[in-house]
This record gives sequence, structure tokens and C-alpha cells, in this order.
Amino acid sequence: MNASAVNLWIALALALIVVIASARQLHGGTARPGRRWIVIALQIIVAALLYFCLVPPTRQQPAGGLVVLGIDAGKAGVLPASVGPPLLLPEAADVPGGQRVPDLATALRQHPASTLTLVGAGLAARDRDAVLPPDVRWQATPEPRGWIALQPPVDVAPGARFAVQAQAHGVAKAKAELLDPADSVVDRAVVDDDGRVQLSGIARAAGRSVFRLRLLDADGHVVDSVPVPQQTVPAAPLRLLVRASAPGPELKYLRRWAADAGIRVQVQADTGAGLSVGDGPVPIDAASSLTRSDLLLLDERSLAALSAGQLAAVRQALRDGLGVLVRSAGAPSASARQRLRDLGLPVQGDGSSRTLELPGDGESAILAARRGPLAAGTLPTGYGEEADRSSHGAALPALEALALQFPGSTALLHDRAGNTIGGWRAVGKGRIGLLPLTDSWRWVLAGRDDRHGELWSSVVATLGRALGSSDALWSPQPISWAGERQSVCGVQEPLQAFNERGESAPLIVDGATSAMRCAGWWPRESGWQRLQHGDSTVWRYVFDPKDAPALHRQAMIDATTQALASSTSENTLMMQPVPGSRWPWWLAFVLCASLLWWLERRR
Repeated sequence: MNASAVNLWIALALALIVVIASARQLHGGTARPGRRWIVIALQIIVAALLYFCLVPPTRQQPAGGLVVLGIDAGKAGVLPASVGPPLLLPEAADVPGGQRVPDLATALRQHPASTLTLVGAGLAARDRDAVLPPDVRWQATPEPRGWIALQPPVDVAPGARFAVQAQAHGVAKAKAELLDPADSVVDRAVVDDDGRVQLSGIARAAGRSVFRLRLLDADGHVVDSVPVPQQTVPAAPLRLLVRASAPGPELKYLRRWAADAGIRVQVQADTGAGLSVGDGPVPIDAASSLTRSDLLLLDERSLAALSAGQLAAVRQALRDGLGVLVRSAGAPSASARQRLRDLGLPVQGDGSSRTLELPGDGESAILAARRGPLAAGTLPTGYGEEADRSSHGAALPALEALALQFPGSTALLHDRAGNTIGGWRAVGKGRIGLLPLTDSWRWVLAGRDDRHGELWSSVVATLGRALGSSDALWSPQPISWAGERQSVCGVQEPLQAFNERGESAPLIVDGATSAMRCAGWWPRESGWQRLQHGDSTVWRYVFDPKDAPALHRQAMIDATTQALASSTSENTLMMQPVPGSRWPWWLAFVLCASLLWWLERRR
């Protein structure tokens, strides 16, 4: 029974007593009528004074301080002093004398305070929207040790390279390892002094998988591990147009790689006297052919041989999104340099030849894991497998590069020392680049067709026409957590969420999000979750806080810091009702009761 109900029962009891006493005075007394009504009035006054003695009127006074304990409050040091008992949120551990509350908003409503002290690792998602008092202090726990930031890879096509970026904290001389779903290490790197690291892997067949990112200390012990979701989506084959001034080994092995990678390639290599070999004429001057293509590959001589009309068509197609790549077969002439400048890529340097060494492979086990299963053409014998492994474990031959610089451009590749190789610039919706390598085909002859394919795949993916994503949904939060609300924006069609049992729930667009059209999604389970957006299926990975405790703890710290910084609480003095003093009411009650007693005795 709450205090209001108790007060009501006290008032009813006193009123009943006054009614009985007044009835006795009216029907059973012999006193004069004037004195009888004086006695009845005094009885009413005495009952009212007794009520205020038992339940004194409240008065407003400044609210005191409030201490609220959250998760891991015991690791935040000595608890601050508070007027009342500390309040415990659901995820807080038991504390002697603590009082449980269902959430922070309820705690502030039941215990108004002008000063709030939060103790622990931060606020859970349900408490970040609570209206806070003007003075909020946060006694935080130490920063977590392990992975504190993760940028999962974007969706890629089969055979493409994907990158994983992360940041660690609290581990000196740390190393990072990326493990595939079979727990094989596919990449390893040393963590920078600021804790940042980037690793990469190779996507295989279309589908969804979960890699793992492992953090090791200086002694090789595992400190932390987080899941890394990776989705490989089938993509339309890239359309490649190739114009070469002459056939050669570079063009031969480039065409073989393109065919093996599923690229739709059309090649024309001039042989002189108006003759050419390949797949037939490549009409550069036809705007339709450039519009239907994703990348145009030229060498420096075929670029210089373009007519004014062809150059204008390439320039317009470049602005509309076509990628243009110029590969070097020799030092570019003045005409080729002028054409590159007209297309938006200025070139400097004398074009002299120099030896170039690209980054190596690392450990053989990592190389084998990155390559995946053996090629289909490998002989199904022990000798064939051994020959394939030996070939792909050979050292990379040094390549020839031309000394060219591209001011104001972005590097296409980096050598072993970290120096830039080639460059590209954005022009309109497209990109133009130059790769000053003349003999990447040497890697194929050395048995390293895998590295040859990685090199050209990286260059083509950088410069190729940007394809529109079929997934129009996006989220402000980079990572989804099980049990926490997630915003899904860009909803233009009916949206439903399905769990592993096939149960669906509609997601309603919040009208307050206006043009962003965001809907609230509360995933209850971790793993890959399916969202049905109209006729398209969208997959999202939901992290389990138990699988990445340090990452989740840091996300809670960051969200709490942002919530406290953006708090819109008014800077006014909070007041709370407190019981008033009882002694004036007791004194008045004693005086009136004494007078009533005297009147009764006098009669």
C-alpha cells in the first residue's frame, strides 16, 4: 500500500471518529446548544490537527544527489556518498543497501535529484534517452582491453579482396590475425602504436560467412577475438575494352586472367598496315560501346593515336562513369602526356626504367589459406598438388617500373618500401589512372599467376565503373547488437524482419525521421538476420555482446559519452517535496485537546 492510500485511510478513520463523537453530543448531551456546537467544532479542529501531526504537509526543497550503479560499477573505484541508498540498474551487481530500479527514467521519476552520479561502464541502450538532471557526473570504469573498434568489410564479388579495419587498446607489441571460417590464418599484421591495424582476405563463392579477428600479445597469447561478418554477392561480369598498339606477353596474360576471372573482355591489338588481332575492332569513337563498358584499357601509344573525335568520346564517357586505365609499355611520349593531361591526369618524370619489388607473400601457411582450394586444372595426384604448391610458393620476380609521378593523385599500388606506384584521379563520375609497370607477365611465367591476378584485380576494381548497390537500406550504427534497438533507414517499400524460425515482424517507418525514412528494428538473436524489403532480400549480421565483450563495452562508453554531451536537460534547480515539521501541529493539537478536555470536565 502506497503513502497516498495510507493517508486516505487515516483521514477516513479520523472523520468517522468525529462523526460518532458529534452524534453523541447532539443526541446524548445535556449542555446548552451554544456550548454543544463549540465542542463539536473543537472536535473537528482536534481531528484535523491530529491528521497533520501524523501526516505533516510537504514542502519543496532543493533535490539532493542521486547515485545510480550500472554494469561493472565495482570496477569504477569507491562509490560516492549519497543522501539515500544507491539505486541499482538491472545489469548492476548487488550492493548492500542498494535499491533495484527497472531503468534510469524510473529512478529519476521516483527520486528527483539535482545531481546524478553514474557509476559503471555506461548506460544501456534503454537508458540513453532519459531526461537527465542539470548536473550529471560519470564515474567510469577503465577502458576495456582488447578490440575497441571494428569496421566490417563491405560486400564484394567472388574472388575480390576485402579489407578489415580495427583498433585495439591496452596491449603492447600486439599482433592481429584474420581467421577464415575454417580457423585458418589468412592474414597477419603488427598492430600500430595507436592500436590500428588493417588486414585483408579473399572472397570465395557467393554467400555469407563469419571470419574472426584475433588479437595476440607480445608472447603470442590470445587477448581478444571478435567475429567479422563477410558477405560475397554475385555481381554482373565487368565489361573490359582493350586497345593495344601491338600484341605482347603483357596483353596475352592479362587477357587470360580476365577470361579466368569471368570478365567480358574485347581486345584489339594492332599489327601494322591496318591489320589487327583479337576479338575484332574496338570502336572507341562510338559512344554506345563506351557506355556499355566499365573499363577502357589503353597503352601509351594507342592513347596517343586517338583522333580528336575519339578523345572527345572518351572524355565524355569518363565524366559519365567509365573507368580509363593506361598501362605502360614504354616511356610516354609528349603526345601521350598531353592526352593524359586533357583527360585529367597530369604526368611528370623522365620515364626512366627502375627495378621494383612488391610486398612479399608472408608465411606459406597463410598464402595457402588465402589461395583456397587447388585450381581445377591441377592434376589429381600427389605430384600434381606438390607441383602446384611449389609453384605458388616461388619468390616473386622483380618487375620493371617507369619513373613517373602523378601530382595530386591517389596511388594505385605500393611497393615493399611503401612508395606509391602509379596514380589515379576522379573525373566526373569516372576515374582515370596510369600503371607504370611493363612486365607483370613475369609473375605468371614464375608460377605466380595468383599474385598476377591479385595485382590486376586490385587495379581494375579501383578504376572500373562504380555499380549501383541493390541494397538501399543503411543504418546510422555501424554494428548491430542483439537486444538493442537498431535504426534501418532508406525504407521505401514494406519492410519485414525474419528470425531463424521464419517468424516475421513488420518494421514501421517513424514519421519523425522525414526524408531518411528510418524504421526501428530490435533484433533478439545474433548471427545473420534476414530483412525483406519489398521484393529484395537484405542480410544483416547481428553481434552478440558475449562474443565481443570489449567491443560492446567500448560501444557503450561511446554512446554514453554522446548521450551526456547532447543532453538537453534544463539548467534549473530541481525541487522535491519533503515532510514538514510536526512540532507546531503537535503544540496546536495539545492546546485544543486540552481546551476540549476542560470544557468536557467543566460540564
